[in-house]
This record gives sequence, structure tokens and C-alpha cells, in this order.
Amino acid sequence: MAAVGIDIGGTFTDVVIMHDDGSIDTSKSPSTPGRLLEGLLAALTLVAEKEGTDLENLLENIDRISHGTTAATNAFIERRGAKVAILTTRGFEDTMIMQRMMGMTAGLSPSELTDYSNRRVPEPLVPRSLIFGIRERVDYRGDIISPLREQDIYDAIEKIKKAGVEALAISYLWSFKNIEHEKRTLEILKAELPDLYISASHELVPLLGEYERTATTVVNAYLGPLVREYTDTLEKRLGAKRLYLLDSSGGLMTPAEAGRSSVRLLLSGPSGGVTAARYIGQLSGHENIITFDMGGTSADVAVIAANTSVLRKETVIDKNHLLLPMVDVRAIGAGGGSIAGVEEGGYLFVGPESAGAEPGPACYGKGGERPTVTDADVVLGIIDPAQFLGGKLELDVEKAREAIRVHVAEPLGLSIEEAAAGIKKIVDTRMADLLRVVTIEQGHDPREFVLYAFGGAGATHAPAFALDIVDEIIVPSSQSVFCAFGAVASDIKLSLGRALPKRVTREGKGDISLDEMEAVFAELEKQANDALDMQDVATDKRHFHKEVEVRFIRQTKSLSIPFPGSIAGLIENFLAAYQKRYGEEALPDKAGLEFVTYVVEASGELSRPECARYLAEGEDASSALKGKRPVYDMDKKEFVDTAVYTGELLKSANEISGPAVVEYEGTTVAISSNQFAVIDELLGMSIRRKV
Repeated sequence: MAAVGIDIGGTFTDVVIMHDDGSIDTSKSPSTPGRLLEGLLAALTLVAEKEGTDLENLLENIDRISHGTTAATNAFIERRGAKVAILTTRGFEDTMIMQRMMGMTAGLSPSELTDYSNRRVPEPLVPRSLIFGIRERVDYRGDIISPLREQDIYDAIEKIKKAGVEALAISYLWSFKNIEHEKRTLEILKAELPDLYISASHELVPLLGEYERTATTVVNAYLGPLVREYTDTLEKRLGAKRLYLLDSSGGLMTPAEAGRSSVRLLLSGPSGGVTAARYIGQLSGHENIITFDMGGTSADVAVIAANTSVLRKETVIDKNHLLLPMVDVRAIGAGGGSIAGVEEGGYLFVGPESAGAEPGPACYGKGGERPTVTDADVVLGIIDPAQFLGGKLELDVEKAREAIRVHVAEPLGLSIEEAAAGIKKIVDTRMADLLRVVTIEQGHDPREFVLYAFGGAGATHAPAFALDIVDEIIVPSSQSVFCAFGAVASDIKLSLGRALPKRVTREGKGDISLDEMEAVFAELEKQANDALDMQDVATDKRHFHKEVEVRFIRQTKSLSIPFPGSIAGLIENFLAAYQKRYGEEALPDKAGLEFVTYVVEASGELSRPECARYLAEGEDASSALKGKRPVYDMDKKEFVDTAVYTGELLKSANEISGPAVVEYEGTTVAISSNQFAVIDELLGMSIRRKV
């Protein structure tokens, strides 16, 4: 066995094994909230049983384990991090508390902003009594205008010791322009407090944005001790030759790097599916992809344009603004476990509240009494209650019907089937709207994209709405565990940036020369090489990509533009990107530009087997036909006798005409009557409309 990928989601823990011959085996087991390692080991044990061995022998034969985890995310949301103190420039102690007056509305959608009960500042990660002002001052040019008062640091250390602080964040004003004061502070703290976890902004995020830089450094310190303990336990228990963790940008990092940069683990799970789609897309010739990941808790959508995952440089997590490179995944609370009900006024709603893994949907029989999307799929005949998770979990149809009857059908005066169809229609419509948001509203033409549907419920729901937006849906062969496959398909990644705001005219004349820009990139590449050295990446497996964040003068938002090697080319590319994003009318005639941040994206390529390709075996799919059953037709509003296929028995080039249901061990694909599907050479499924 060559490589294993693991993804711990809110509902299920997924495992993928890619063998030396490129073949793939998968496993899915319920997650264990609060006991992540326990769920991970349970999933690996299931894989071992399928391989005819035990867990210990399985681990001995694994070359590499890549792991996506919610450990950091859960700890942050549940406020289970370390007790943190902050050292900052005197006079700026309230930076984290004030949040540039953005905390009240951070992360709220336009509709949520109208409800004032949603407007609240987040609970501070650090109490005001543990924020220490240190006398020092560097100006915007990097010149020292007030020396570092080291006695202030020693005074703070005494208070830190008495308070029982577990981690420390250092963030001085303009430290990214001159690191001298932060560097000296770090030296003193390591000497006086050698066992304390310390995070310094000049090492973690030397970027423009006083509040965002401080918040990122604080969150890193807040999560650091917990993540370091988690990775240490993971290494001891798994005993793998190589262990990597998936980060929020879709790359991998070693446990040691995860311990230093714990904040990078936030929202790492959704990035795995985007990486997997990009990998399969390169094998299949798809450059433009919309990823649609519908699991038990949420639906996540992202865009891959010209073989490049769209990233965002800043994100809001639990109302905190972080400078964190992250795959731009848009999520809504619409998963298989999303709870449905009727609100005041007689309106049917679905989500965002989820039944999760425990107790789960009513049909799980674990105590859940409220109806979910999965309950609706069972009532509509889409999901066979005897074949859920390959038969590992038998579902209770009557409990699903009763939940829908009590909470939806009777309040609305509908039949149980009509109520179930209403639940499905609402959730499908919400997800269609999300696809339009990530494409049309971002300047993309969705007709130029292919949609990759995955996650336990992605392929079940995508055919019902996606072909109104795109021309083709791909259901990958490992669709139900695609994020775990992304962990196998990922490489080591780093994003290093340096803020150096410089203004230039539209003709390229200004405060910075090409030589100065190249010098900044050379410095960043050196830092990247040093980091890749620490992660044992071979020199010939390293790749670098340069870009510059550019904006018009006096604008606050910038666009990341690949650096073509010249200032004129950079300006031309920015103007083209701006026009595509915002429209020709939005392009100012004369405004000058500002080059804000210089970024080097570095990757370290990891070896892995080539995905197995399978020879065409003809159009006839009858060998996979297992029978027929009534399935509710959303157009005809009645049950229709529908062919049912076993997904694992389908061969390359097999064709299926809808209406049809294809049952895999981890998911069910519902093909509408006006659609047909073809199995490709990677054993994925292509779904299109009938001509």
C-alpha cells in the first residue's frame, strides 16, 4: 500500500487507500464528536478488515498517511484553546477588542444583517488583563522612532507567570516592516519562558493589517498547544513512516509545521475535496471545475479556474478576521442531516441546524425525532434503507415518515410524500443559488465549467438542479470520500508573503523598480526553500509561483495577479482581471495602482501512484442492474418504477438512461428521466441531459 488519506467530518470519518497499482479502496464510518482519534482509528480498522488484516499490520504497511482534521476548528468554535496573553505596542492594547469596528457584523450575510439580534461582538479570546503594552515604535517605513524597552517585557513576564498563561502572541505595530523588536522580544521570552507556546507575527503573517495580523497571531497561539498535543498523540498511535496534515489552502504540512502554524488547520476539511477535483480534472482534461460537496452537515462549493484553485487571502471565522490563505469555499447549512420544519406563518424551512452524527436523522433510529433531508430521500425512495453505507446501517423508514408527518406534513396540510418532496425541492434550490453565487457573481460563465459532485449526498442531489447551470456533472469514483482522496492527492504547500505597499502610475512609473520586486521575491523564495528543507522535500520536487496583490489607489480590496516578470505586464494583467471581475464600466480611467503584497506560493511534490485507468467494456450496463423500485419523480409528482444499479459493478463505457438510481457503498446517485450517464476510464460517472 502506498498512501492513505483520512478526512474527519462532522458526520462521518472517511478513509481512502491508494495502492501501488493505482487502485483505490475506501471506507466510511460515523464520526465520534469529541473523540476524533477514536473515530479515526475505527475507520482505519474497517479498512483493515476489508484488506483481510488487522490495524497494526495495516499501519506497518502504509508508506504515508495524509490527514484532514476538524481538531483545530472544533477547538476554536467551542472555545477550548489555550489561555493566551498578548504583547503589543503600548497604546494599541485594544486592537483585538475593537476589531476595527467590524466585529458586530463579521461573517453575516446581507439577509442576516437586517436582524439586529445577530449583531454581536465575539467573546474575546484574550481578556484585557492579559494584553500587555510594550514601549517600542517602528514607523510605516520601518524606521525605529522609539527603542524597545526590554524592562517592559520582563515586567509582563512576571504577570504572565502568575496568571498561568499557556501561550503567548507577539504583535507590534509595523513589525512586518522591521522585525528587530519582535525578534528581540522572542529571544527574551524563549529564555525566560522556555515551555510556553509563543507565536510572533513577523514569523507567521508579516502582512499589512494591524488588526488582522494580530488576530491571526492570537488564534495561532490559542490553538497551538492543543494542536501540538493532538499531532504528538497521532504520531505515537499511528506510527506511520510519514504523517502529514491537510491545511486550509489544500496543501499538506508535517506535524512539526502544524504545531508551529496551527491556524492553518482551520477549515482544512473542505479544501481536500477541491484538491481532489483539481487532481482528477487534470487527468480528465477539465480545466474549469465547480466543486459541490454535500455531506451530512453542510454543502460546500468552490471554483477551480484554469487548473488553479481560487484562494482567498483573508477569511472570517467565528467573527474573527484572519490573514489565512484558504481555498475559497462557500458553505451553507444544507446537508443530509439538515433539519426541516415549519416556521411561523406556514413556511417550510431546511437547515442550517443539523442533526449531525448523534443523534442523526430520525431514520437512523438513534433518538432523532426531527425530519432531515436524508429522511426525505428515504421516504421518496431515492435511498434504499437496507443499503445505506453498503448495508452497515439499516434505516427506519417508518421513523422517517413519522418525523415528516408530525413536523412538516400535518402543519402544512400535505401528504407525507408531498412534504418530503418539498424538503428536497427547497434544499436543491438553495444549492442551485449557491452555484450561481460562486460563478456568475464572480465573473465566471458557468457554461464553461464542469461540476464535480461528491460527499455522501452530493451525487444524490446534484442531478436535480445542476444541469440547469452547467452542461455536465462528474461523479468521481471515490465521490463519497472525496475529501479523504484529496488528502492523498495533495502536496506540501506554503504561502509566504511580504507587505510592501508601493504606488505606480498606469504607465508603470512609481516608487518601486523591477529589481526591487525581484529582490523581494528572491527573499521569499529563500524562506520557502528553508521551510521545505525542514520538511525534507527534494530540491527537484519544489515549485514556485509568484504573484502580487494589486489594487487601485484608495481602494481597500486587492486582486491577486500572477507576476509575469515585468511591471507593465503586471499592470496589464490586473486591468484585465479587474474588468472581468467587476465589469468594464467599473474600470477607472485614470486612477493609479498600488502593489500591496508580494507572495510566493511554494509546493513540494510528493510521490504517489498514478490513478488506475480502465479499458472500455461496452455500453451495456445490465450486469450491474439489481432490479427496480418506486422512486418519486419530482416533475411528475408521483412514484415511478425506476431501474437500480450497483455502482461498484459498473464498467468503463457503460451507459445508463434515466430515470435510474445508482447505489454505491457510500452514496446514491439519482439520475432524472431526462438525463443519461456514461462511466469514464477512471470509473467516474458523467451525467448530461438527453438530446
